[in-house]
Amino acid sequence: MSTPTTSTDSPSNGDAPATHPAWAGRSALIIPALLLVLGVFLLIGNADMDVVGEAELFGPKAFPLITAIVCFVTAAWLTFSIFTNPEIPNAVDDEGAPLTTYSNWRTTAIVLGSFVLFTILLEPVGWIIAGALVFWGITVGLGSTRYVANLLIGLALSSIVQLVFGGLLGLTLPAGVFGMF
Repeated sequence: MSTPTTSTDSPSNGDAPATHPAWAGRSALIIPALLLVLGVFLLIGNADMDVVGEAELFGPKAFPLITAIVCFVTAAWLTFSIFTNPEIPNAVDDEGAPLTTYSNWRTTAIVLGSFVLFTILLEPVGWIIAGALVFWGITVGLGSTRYVANLLIGLALSSIVQLVFGGLLGLTLPAGVFGMF
């Protein structure tokens, strides 16, 4: 006498199991690709950089090189993570309920808009104000509702950066409206 067998791979309604293309859930590979492009861009720019007196260990070429290496390592780590744990469409959790994932376009738009606004305002209003606004915009985009506190923190941080770059490193950041005083 044969015993009936049950299979968890196929649905009970007689339909064939859902198949997913090999690239399903791999759209996140865009980020590692962008990191690779950024790393290559930094290496090319670093190779083209003309520097007088390259005897210093941490000269002008060190930071772009370190950043390129971090981009490559992060891209490799993300790629490995994406291939080992893909987000497959129509996936279900442990209890059989469908997993719902979505892109948060509001956050993406606010954060990207903050960076675009920063690049537009940097020269006319200066580093301190533009830096405070980009900090504030990113905190709002990420969901903070402490608007005044975040703006004050942004002003403090951008002022500290201005002091460090101007006073300690001897580099000038755009003064903007503060250059009129």
